Amino acid sequence: MNKNYSDMIYYNTEGEVPVYQIKALKDMPFIRHGFSTRLGGVSKGIYESMNLGLYVGDDRNFVLENYARFGRTLGIDYTRISAPDQVHKSNVLVVTEEDAGDGISKDKTHFEIDAQITNVKNIPLIVYSADCVPILLVDPVSRVIGTVHAGWRGTVDGIAAKTVEKMSEVYGCLPENIHAVIGPSIGPENYEVDDAVIEAVFRCPYIDTSEDNLSSLDIYLETDNEWQSKLETGVSYSRENLFHKDIFVVCHAGTFLRDNMPENYKGTVQTHKGAAYSIFRTVRLRKKYMLNLWNLNELILVNAGLRAGNIYQTRMCTMKYHDIFFSHRYTSGKRGLNAGVIMLK
Repeated sequence: MNKNYSDMIYYNTEGEVPVYQIKALKDMPFIRHGFSTRLGGVSKGIYESMNLGLYVGDDRNFVLENYARFGRTLGIDYTRISAPDQVHKSNVLVVTEEDAGDGISKDKTHFEIDAQITNVKNIPLIVYSADCVPILLVDPVSRVIGTVHAGWRGTVDGIAAKTVEKMSEVYGCLPENIHAVIGPSIGPENYEVDDAVIEAVFRCPYIDTSEDNLSSLDIYLETDNEWQSKLETGVSYSRENLFHKDIFVVCHAGTFLRDNMPENYKGTVQTHKGAAYSIFRTVRLRKKYMLNLWNLNELILVNAGLRAGNIYQTRMCTMKYHDIFFSHRYTSGKRGLNAGVIMLK
């Protein structure tokens, strides 16, 4: 997991509006992609300025002008974007030519959809966010793309893994060929959650949260040299166990063959413990948790069969960088929407 994330991201200011792109995807000549910022648009007030949400109360003409600028920057026809209704569920839409422009240039017909996949050229897929995790997927071998909207509910329901499974089912994609981008979203230093969310994490079917596969790491010992050596194996979910001190809770990739295999686990199985991912930390004085949606989604994708080297975290926190991105938590919901877009040429 020792990746140099700064080398993966490209801040493109060459177009009409600034966008963030991933270098590995830019090197794929058949792909157009990018993540918007809140800069360079025409919207006013709480939507200033690059709001891409058509249904959040902003002036429609302003939003369409924002889309036009974003589209010209990415080299896509924004009127052909497929933009279904996102509701924090885990339904996956298979996009066809008939869906071009759905929700943008024509009435929205797809509802309760938080992920999309397609192999059709020149239909941009969009995912909206304002703290939730936007994920872009591309299989360069089968020439299939996808988008995923992963708030905490979608994340723990395994929407990222379900989208990979749908790509395999419909188009025959091999998970090891798929690349994934975890876009700008709320980061682990700012995403405070309560017991109900952590309980849901422990029930996620795409990670093994049994005591044998979890470890803890003292928060004050997290250095590159001590990460592996200071892990204490065996963590179970209870307030008494988790709040005796400030710790990172670490989940290992996959699950390993043993007598007490976890029930209902849907991820990869191997002969030894996999890589360690810090998925949340405890804050003892506040009796709260700081959830790491970036690592949790990467872990779920690895358990769905992706190679860790093909997963790119932008590691840009929308709450920390609220001057660059819209953040729901920072503004108490008074905001526009960021977006990630990917298209096959």
